[in-house]
Amino acid sequence: METLNFIIWAAVVIGATSFAVGSMVSAYRKPIEQVPFPDAIIDQPSVAVSTEALNTFVGAVGTYKASDYRGAVDQFTEVLSKEPNCAEAFHNLGLAYANIGDNDKALRSLLKAGDAYDKQGTKEGIEQIKRDLKTLKSSG
Repeated sequence: METLNFIIWAAVVIGATSFAVGSMVSAYRKPIEQVPFPDAIIDQPSVAVSTEALNTFVGAVGTYKASDYRGAVDQFTEVLSKEPNCAEAFHNLGLAYANIGDNDKALRSLLKAGDAYDKQGTKEGIEQIKRDLKTLKSSG
């Protein structure tokens, strides 16, 4: 009898776990209805960066323009590992996160971009961040 109870318990736990994992994978792969920033990418950093970081940045821009926002997230994250003060990489990372529906990470990245723009003295970047934050707020 004890073995039967264990088998029933194990079947219920495995079934519930399978359902939960399946739901998460489905939600992860399901695109959001309308991306808030389809064309808002910044093509070039405004400050000098290493050649390696610039090549990764340019590749990330291409990935973003191809609507592969998850791939762009990975690539802009790589740029930031090489150039942790690149405002445009934070900015584009925030836009990519917003386009995949991760507004919390989008907000954090956009705020970091605003800080980096402020340190660079790039008023235009700060103004764009303000507009993008407003768009993000209205889309979420």
